[in-house]
Amino acid sequence: MDEPMRKRFVELKVIGQRFNLSPKETSEKDISLISYLKSLIENGFVKEFEDIGFCYWNISDNYALLKDGHSVFDNHKKFCEYIRNEGTTYLYWLVCDATQRLALQKDGYNEFWWNLYRKAIEENENNEYYFAAFNAHRAALYTNNSMEISQDNFAYAKWSCEKFLSKTKATSEYSFYKLIYLSQILKFSKAGNISEMCKLCTTLFKYLSEAKKENAFLVGEWKSFITPFDKRKQGVVGITSAINALISANHNEEAKELYFDACSAGLPKNHYVETRLKFL
Repeated sequence: MDEPMRKRFVELKVIGQRFNLSPKETSEKDISLISYLKSLIENGFVKEFEDIGFCYWNISDNYALLKDGHSVFDNHKKFCEYIRNEGTTYLYWLVCDATQRLALQKDGYNEFWWNLYRKAIEENENNEYYFAAFNAHRAALYTNNSMEISQDNFAYAKWSCEKFLSKTKATSEYSFYKLIYLSQILKFSKAGNISEMCKLCTTLFKYLSEAKKENAFLVGEWKSFITPFDKRKQGVVGITSAINALISANHNEEAKELYFDACSAGLPKNHYVETRLKFL
């Protein structure tokens, strides 16, 4: 994608903490970005395969942020058709985001997403794009209080992720992958191996002192889903996920202790976590 298009995308995309803008402002930006990306496709301004896929992914993502599952479904069908003949690895692109999954689920397209997830997993059994697989498992295992996940679907995602963990034990990202897995299990079941989870967090503390690196990819680029996070981001994302899981499972003292210890080790202050801790 050429530089003017990238710059315009960055101008329109709400990145980071959306609470800095009013709901009206965020909705307007989401709608403007959808219109812009659609125009790029419809007018042939993007021609490279992954650039077009990037547009489709972000159209779905911004519809999901608007909680419009019907439009996510319509766009995702086009996205699926577009990547259909480009190799099975790209199937992960369809299922690497929990916000998209929840929007589809809200409006009655739950099994559509889960069928895509199963297809991505089953058709890439011997694929070594581990970070793409991780992103899919992370999205599948994600739960929140407002949207339930069926026991059957969660059990399939859990089984698939455990196979993935067995396959990736020798990778440098394994501790991060395992920490995210344990955090998601704890959030879902309110029970889990808290001792192992906290031990993994302590292992990742050393990553927090590493220099922060600029993100080389735009939100939704294929390369962002196949390129592992740098060490510092693994630490920040993994430890923050564990803290939030502990709060959700009512392990409040452990959450507070972990948060303050992690901040002392270099974890950035987190507004959302501190808001949750404040009410404990």
